[in-house]
Amino acid sequence: MNIQKVAKEIQEKFGEPFDLIVREFLIAGKTPAIAVFIDTVAGGMRVGAEVILPLSMPNNWAVDSKQDLFERVVKTLNGNCRIEIIEDFDQVIFELTNGKTLILVEGIDKFLFADTTFFQDRGVSEPPTSAVVKGPREGFAENTVVNVGLLRKRLKTPDLVISNVIVGKYTRTNVSIMYIKSIADKKIVDDVTKKLESIEIDGIVDSHYILSFLQTDKMNVFRQAGNDEKPDIIAAKMLEGRVAILVDGSPIVLTVPYILLEDIQAVDDYYNANTVVTVRRFIRLVGGMLALILPGLYVAMQLYHYKIVPLNILTVITNSVENSPFSPMVEIIFILILFEIMYEASLRMPMHLGAATGLVGALVLGGTAVESGLTSAPAVLIAALSMITMYILPNLAPQISLLRLVFVLIAGVIGLYGLLIGAIILVVYLANLESFDTPILAPFAPRVKSDLKDGIIKSNVRDSMTRPASFPNKNKHKRKRKTKKEATS
Repeated sequence: MNIQKVAKEIQEKFGEPFDLIVREFLIAGKTPAIAVFIDTVAGGMRVGAEVILPLSMPNNWAVDSKQDLFERVVKTLNGNCRIEIIEDFDQVIFELTNGKTLILVEGIDKFLFADTTFFQDRGVSEPPTSAVVKGPREGFAENTVVNVGLLRKRLKTPDLVISNVIVGKYTRTNVSIMYIKSIADKKIVDDVTKKLESIEIDGIVDSHYILSFLQTDKMNVFRQAGNDEKPDIIAAKMLEGRVAILVDGSPIVLTVPYILLEDIQAVDDYYNANTVVTVRRFIRLVGGMLALILPGLYVAMQLYHYKIVPLNILTVITNSVENSPFSPMVEIIFILILFEIMYEASLRMPMHLGAATGLVGALVLGGTAVESGLTSAPAVLIAALSMITMYILPNLAPQISLLRLVFVLIAGVIGLYGLLIGAIILVVYLANLESFDTPILAPFAPRVKSDLKDGIIKSNVRDSMTRPASFPNKNKHKRKRKTKKEATS
């Protein structure tokens, strides 16, 4: 192999960018060789210290052939970094973009790669979306190697299986599928692998790109895969039989199968007393229902069913809205949209400026709107309460925000009957939604009695020694069952 020609071909393939480095050197002061690497993803100092320097030093290598020389080179580099031998030129380009260094040896028709990857990564820190008072504070980073290590630290078993799929025509993103082979259902693993391998897209830059290919619902209102940024939560889900999907470059790990109950459970539920957790879950459930129905209920009561409102409350509302220029439905929609705009503004602005903007918007704009007579105080109060309770369930907040407007429109046209019909349609829709042969509403619809121990009411860990029956998995018992001989001894 003419190493000069190969190096020139690689440069032309990449368009001779500034960060593609080609270094010529002599192995043991005799044999010509070339190291090719991309400096922005492969550390130049690592290449010099771990590859070029050990090979360039004068050594008394007694080699009889080129093959013996190549084996000696591999043996020398093995002590410094991981080595891989490739014979396909197309694979060479891919490995270079992954941060590896290509070593071309004169007279050897093989491509030798040394792993000298050096990415600038964000360190392991507490994820902003899953802050906890009690419990582990580690969060996933944007590097798959780091994320796999965080999971391996918690799952010290040879049953932990990792398989990789390359997705994306240009990004060539590494997507890792992780599961415990003695627990996870083989059919689910095969379905996930098949769906990932069938993806045809230019690039994957985040795990949410993968999410759309895992879902079967065309409306895509509710997710059909779980996601989290904490290794302890993902490890716990894998111990129940779920399959984890890690996307290189994303700190968010997907899990399947998914059930809606996961979004009612909080990060630190398993680090607090059972009674406290049960009360909190009831509060989250009631809060989510209030966020969804309260604005529509307010509109329906004011337009069609004011006779069932207590007289003293009705008097207060009537006095407040008598000068409002808008109908109750238009008024509440206007306020909800105004709050959404303020939320988006505070979210996109720099952190300190965003907090100030949110405070000014809530106090000044809300108060000014009421004082000017454009909106009424009860409508602002109802909308504000709905916005606050919506974020009790942060993972369901986008869905609640959308459906809340739909419920307001239905209530404004039909009243309470419309709310009831809308709620029935929503429940039927959710009851027909599945995630990898798992009903989204399990363990409530269908009712799975054994899984209710960790439903809204949380039982002790020692009382929940079987894996969830709501979705397929193996090895149902979480602890080894004693034999008759062990029990009597």
